[in-house]
Amino acid sequence: MKSRKSPVIDLPLKITLTTAGVEWFIRNRRQLKQLRMADSRLEYGLSVAEVSATSLQRMINIDYIASVEVARSEFSSKRREIIDLTKLIVHRILFKKFENETSRMFLSSALVKRWNRQNPGRCIDESTSYSPARVDSLFAAVASEIPLVSSDIQEPLLRGYAANPAINEEERTLRAFLSDGFVLNASKLLWCILARSRGQPEYDGLVGELRQILSSYIEKGAISENLALMVVELLGFVEVSHYRQVTEKLLKGRRKAGEALVTDERMRREVRRRMEAEGDLLSLTYQLGSKGAASIGTEHRLRISICNQEKGFRRLNEQLETRLGFDVKEHSLMEFYRKIPEQQINTDLGLYYLSYLQKACEKHDIRIESTVSLIPRSDLTVIHLTLGF
Repeated sequence: MKSRKSPVIDLPLKITLTTAGVEWFIRNRRQLKQLRMADSRLEYGLSVAEVSATSLQRMINIDYIASVEVARSEFSSKRREIIDLTKLIVHRILFKKFENETSRMFLSSALVKRWNRQNPGRCIDESTSYSPARVDSLFAAVASEIPLVSSDIQEPLLRGYAANPAINEEERTLRAFLSDGFVLNASKLLWCILARSRGQPEYDGLVGELRQILSSYIEKGAISENLALMVVELLGFVEVSHYRQVTEKLLKGRRKAGEALVTDERMRREVRRRMEAEGDLLSLTYQLGSKGAASIGTEHRLRISICNQEKGFRRLNEQLETRLGFDVKEHSLMEFYRKIPEQQINTDLGLYYLSYLQKACEKHDIRIESTVSLIPRSDLTVIHLTLGF
């Protein structure tokens, strides 16, 4: 698969910040905006017409981003950008978790245990801290060894993918890309230790254990493609169904809404104009877990929310949290898809993506929950996909 990723995410984004992110911006005298989000919350963050993929990745890596939101009258013209954004966010969450897990593995390794026995005054453990300048200096000193260590870790996996007839060329390319991504995102200190210990008795065991972890994360990362397609399919469903509702109001029964949308580009433009004038936007929100004390257990969680009426999101959100007032009906996404009348919207593709995604998540120990929340006698629908990596 040739990469079609762009270095720029060409979408208008609202990016809200974690406490650490807000503190950094204030400390460095960078301007922040108070943003009105789809659920009507006011948050501090950034509003951008487009963003560099590298900048977004870096901010996720250092835990500065709390959520990313897009609100538009249509998403069908931005399918590629939504796929790229979804995959970027999933990969960054997994890269961070991979770094954490490999660091823990390293601290419990035979190599570190031997070092601690021989150097009781300079033990390495969770509390050991090195300045970035010191780590950079150590890394520079072993730079020539890094490609050899990288090859020791990755080559057996890549040979296995190449020899496996069940994996096609596109899947091999994706796995090679993910392998590079995970390895490059391991901590510099781990690279230093591996390079210095090459040839030592514990080296092969440490590399083998690292390779095993890498293999499991590559398979987790491959799910990002299916998740991105699922998000695009859901956005398409929400967009078409909401356009029909708006068209019915505009036509007042003079003509079938579905027929008008299919045959009349002028009607589709009028629907978009009406939605934008009334602030009746479709919204897509990515909420990232954080390692802060206020969100224990959610550090590697991603919640994706799709809403067909931005202006009504707050009302529904309050009802979901309190379970009072409105008769909110909540279904699993699979159940919701199956209940949609077949003549209304073809759901075969959505069911396929969801079924495949659920099976893949179960196989690779990723928790996934999918719900659709509806308010009777209202046009409001909110879809949630929550993944715990």
